[in-house]
Amino acid sequence: MNNPNAILDDIHLDALGELLNIGMGAATASLSTMVRQEVLLSVPIIRVLAQQKVPNQLYDKPPHTISGVRQSFSGEFCGDALLLFTDENSISLVRAVLGEALPLAQLSEMEEEAITEIGNIILNACISSLANVFHEHLSSDTPEYIHEELNELFAEGQRDDSFVLLLKMSFQIAEQDITGHVTFIMDIESITKVRKQIDTMLGI
Repeated sequence: MNNPNAILDDIHLDALGELLNIGMGAATASLSTMVRQEVLLSVPIIRVLAQQKVPNQLYDKPPHTISGVRQSFSGEFCGDALLLFTDENSISLVRAVLGEALPLAQLSEMEEEAITEIGNIILNACISSLANVFHEHLSSDTPEYIHEELNELFAEGQRDDSFVLLLKMSFQIAEQDITGHVTFIMDIESITKVRKQIDTMLGI
């Protein structure tokens, strides 16, 4: 199966976007508490594409390196959930979370811990939202901080049947525009199971 749109059409993508918005709502509340100010998260797009095409879809000019968090999950369907930022946006988000005018060197030292915690909040919220709505148990591994080349990240373990559910998400914290991306890397079998869960939910 080389065409993921044959599995998830617009109806399924819209439904999935709504489900993940529920998770984003929970994440927003937690992040607002962390930064002690209102946080607005949006999920403006969701699409399915082949794993190797992700870098050019994430950015018009893909950055050399990327920072973020990876969290594997398993159950009725399985895969890897990732929260990704450019290095610049990652530092901006850490600065917003810490709420202090710290030097860049010191911020960099604290980046891994802060981004891992943010990733844990957002990715767990998304995974839990799907598990709750589908009435399925999904187990999540410990979140892992990643900082590596974008192209290499999406080349790891790449298979012909590996596709990515891509969400482009923006953060608004104190009028800052910080863009992050949530991605779910799953094989065709898992994406097909997601479709069946949505069909059941929608009574199709």
